[in-house]
Amino acid sequence: MLSVILKGIGAILEILVQVLVTRGIGVDGYGMYATWINAADLIFWICFSALTKCNTYYLSAPGTKIHQFKKRYYGVYVIPLVSAAAVAVCLFGKSQYCVILLITLLELRVLDKSSALLTQRHQIISLTGEYILGRSILVAGVLLLQALGKLSQTTLMLLYLIQYVGILLLFFIFQRKRKETRQDISSEVSLRKWGDYQRADLIQSMIGQMPVLLQFFFTGAFEAGVVSIVLTVKKMINFISGPSAKVFLPEFSRLYRSGKKDEIRDCFASIMRIQMLFVGPLSVVLVGYPHVILRVMAEELLPYTFLFVCCSMVFVFTATLGPCSGVLQMTGNEKKDNHCRELALLVMFVVMWLFRSDSLFVLYGLCAQAFLEAIGKYGYVCYWMKKSPVGVLTYLRWWIFPAVMIVLSYLLHLGDSFLWMILTAGVAFIFGVVCEWRKAGGFQEMLKGGL
Repeated sequence: MLSVILKGIGAILEILVQVLVTRGIGVDGYGMYATWINAADLIFWICFSALTKCNTYYLSAPGTKIHQFKKRYYGVYVIPLVSAAAVAVCLFGKSQYCVILLITLLELRVLDKSSALLTQRHQIISLTGEYILGRSILVAGVLLLQALGKLSQTTLMLLYLIQYVGILLLFFIFQRKRKETRQDISSEVSLRKWGDYQRADLIQSMIGQMPVLLQFFFTGAFEAGVVSIVLTVKKMINFISGPSAKVFLPEFSRLYRSGKKDEIRDCFASIMRIQMLFVGPLSVVLVGYPHVILRVMAEELLPYTFLFVCCSMVFVFTATLGPCSGVLQMTGNEKKDNHCRELALLVMFVVMWLFRSDSLFVLYGLCAQAFLEAIGKYGYVCYWMKKSPVGVLTYLRWWIFPAVMIVLSYLLHLGDSFLWMILTAGVAFIFGVVCEWRKAGGFQEMLKGGL
């Protein structure tokens, strides 16, 4: 619950940054900014992200570290690769792109430290640094730049670098205060497992970052901005589904090593219910009040309301199926996780090609990919567990009250009211919590039982 709350605060700050940047330099300006950031993310996910999964898997055993492996990883792989890329872009006269490489390197350091802290049960400091501190620096920095009249692409990139420096400083101070003796198990690290993790993230980068770049190169900055804003829905949902799954990943690894498949299923069901408590109200906001959301971003986005609602429905649905990738990657099913993602990726590109005449062709492909990947992985998780974590009727009951709130917003023509949006979303959340409280027999028992 605490992880969801912390990341929920991060989601609010993320949206605030997006609103401030979009209103400050326009939808096309935000599209350019998003393209640069996605380029840095793309390099990270293609080349370096598997280190965070190795942290989660190998450091789940108490009192361990993989210091020697990381030393070789950075010295033999990361630094030479980034240096060679920097030299290459300078030789081609594109030295300004070095800032993308610098962002990638700092992102790697932040997520390396954060994932290690999270696995070592320092969840509060990890989530606070990764999700709240960095975005707080961005919000404060954008407001300051606007007040000084200095908000531009260049200053935004510098600000993005500063937020990572701030997070690393927080982690450094925390680790200096908590010196812990740990056994180095670098010899146990499997390059094959690292390769499987990196392969999965390579595919994920094609899904998460490549679409914005494709939209920018084929149609321009404005359309890339529209896609980035619609994809904020996916980010918001990840802010809900990501932290609870992330906190449980080391637990999945420990339970798998102990052969406790039934307990993994119980954990999975608990995470699904926790996520639904937050996804339900979010669905009321996104599907019931799209005009309010788009108007806050920019008036130019209102013509894309229908597409925004369709994308929201798909992304919301996928968020309710639990941490399928996390379970598969922590229980020796990395290849099945990759196969589902690869098939969905292929379908994504096919759908993009079929809708290539539409200016926002990328969104159709992303929706198809998200739906197919979620269904495929959840089906295999149920097969592997030999039982569905949550029954169909139970799942449908979760949706009754949010669906009623959405229908009422249309029947009563409340879709343009910010006040009603907040009220109905709040009621949906309170209703979900009260139902769980009554079912569990009290608040303390609800928390003890993982909801």
